[in-house]
Amino acid sequence: MTEISRRLEQIIRKELSNTIIPVKTDEGILVGSVLIVNQGNLKSIKRNGEILYRDINLNKAAIAIANLLARSRSNPLADQIYAADRDYGKWATDSHIMRSGYEKSVKNKDFERADIMWARYQESRSRAADLKNKVEKLSNI
Repeated sequence: MTEISRRLEQIIRKELSNTIIPVKTDEGILVGSVLIVNQGNLKSIKRNGEILYRDINLNKAAIAIANLLARSRSNPLADQIYAADRDYGKWATDSHIMRSGYEKSVKNKDFERADIMWARYQESRSRAADLKNKVEKLSNI
């Protein structure tokens, strides 16, 4: 049993050595030297007062980008996560607009337009879900 305990302790120590503990401040969440600032539904990433990434939609993306940047000055994976998050935001917004258009068309009894809006809503929602999954997979660092 002691050998298992020692091995578990080694694994935990190794995992924790790669983790930067976030600290909540008055300005936002500090991860190393990187600050996550909440701006309504969106987040920005700052270092030394300079905005590095703005308008991040998903919390998981903001946390992953901040952790990557806290470990190094720049990281190509952070750019990939940011690009996927921005695409997610575009498709999620589009799906909300199409859903509103669908509901308005049904209310006005314009069923042909409602069918078109519903089809576009389905496509937008599907793409947003795919991109959210992509962001989450990229963010599992």
